[in-house]
Amino acid sequence: LEQEGGNLDHFNPSAARPISRDEEKSLIQGLNAAPDVQKDTQNKATFDLPSDGSSVTLQDIERCYEIGRVMGDGNFAVVRECRRRDNGQTLALKVVERSKLIGREHMMQNELSLLGSLCHPRVVRLFAHHHTHTHSYLVMELVSGGDLFEAISDRGKFSEAEAGLMVSDVSEALNYIHCKSIVHRDLKPENLLIEQAAAGICRLKLGDFGLAMVVTEPVFTVCGTPTYVAPEILLLFSDSERICLWFCPSGYGVAVDIWALGVILYILLCGFPPFRSQDRDQEELFKLIKQAQLHFLSPYWDPISEEARCLVRALLQTDPTVRLTAEQTLLHPWVKAMASMCRQRALTDKTQTNTAEPNTVQTPNAAESLRNQRGITPKELRSSVCLFRTLPLDPRLTCR
Repeated sequence: LEQEGGNLDHFNPSAARPISRDEEKSLIQGLNAAPDVQKDTQNKATFDLPSDGSSVTLQDIERCYEIGRVMGDGNFAVVRECRRRDNGQTLALKVVERSKLIGREHMMQNELSLLGSLCHPRVVRLFAHHHTHTHSYLVMELVSGGDLFEAISDRGKFSEAEAGLMVSDVSEALNYIHCKSIVHRDLKPENLLIEQAAAGICRLKLGDFGLAMVVTEPVFTVCGTPTYVAPEILLLFSDSERICLWFCPSGYGVAVDIWALGVILYILLCGFPPFRSQDRDQEELFKLIKQAQLHFLSPYWDPISEEARCLVRALLQTDPTVRLTAEQTLLHPWVKAMASMCRQRALTDKTQTNTAEPNTVQTPNAAESLRNQRGITPKELRSSVCLFRTLPLDPRLTCR
């Protein structure tokens, strides 16, 4: 069974390797040199541009879209803000350098086919995709609030109400894709984009479907990010021989996304992950994940309600058959109560005044204090290390 390659990064300002200089210059020169075009010609160009994978030129794309500032870059792509010339709609343009996808072309096709079939307010939309001989251009919904990892790094932790609303948003997205038999397999804060709402409330959208797949039977391939990987995925390996066992009685399915949601909820409420090695030892981390012995450390968890703790326990069950589903999580009393409270606060603030400062619930020094006292770093939260050093897995899992 072939190992799976790396997925395309949704834009990540801190990721490595930006797009090639030649492409950057080409985009800028194309913008500066493009002549003014009559509006009717622009409209015709936009509607005539194929979005079915047919090859076009960079000039074709620039006739249809006004390409603006760089919003972020990753290992395979750069994301720019862009505007449709025919109607002025602001979008995100993800430019992928295809030479960097050699051997992983199926990951691109996978993301295009799955994400292009989805339409939900909690999932980032893919509107069209265009391809030149050297690059692919994905026209996507613009979500300009950054990602959840950045927010966690800035804030440290969130109130129960805010965390409840975020869990509600992610559960909505997961329930939608799980009902279509799609498993995301890389749910983590970096892949949750923030849509800013009233009162400083963060609404989330699920993105980056590079590792997603349709599941009609148990899956046995290994992928994901270690901090958020479910124990049933780790059971595909032999601890003693440190070799891959491509036979497992059960494999895994959509429940791996729910485990990752449980890890995210834990982090949102206290600022650090539930399973972590003090020495940042990979094998120790995986052992802790498989044991799944949860500890709600004092004083970080002292103010957190028992209802929130119960939900964390229900999401982080080692047995995926007793783990909550996305629908059950969405209907959980704590999630419904916290999400309702957060929405009501946003509505109240909006009606009171349009000029008042956002009434955010923050602990200004939480991020720094947690990192200092617990040794938490953004690099550790990302935990981008290989599942096993002896195996050529997803490059996103290699040590950095």
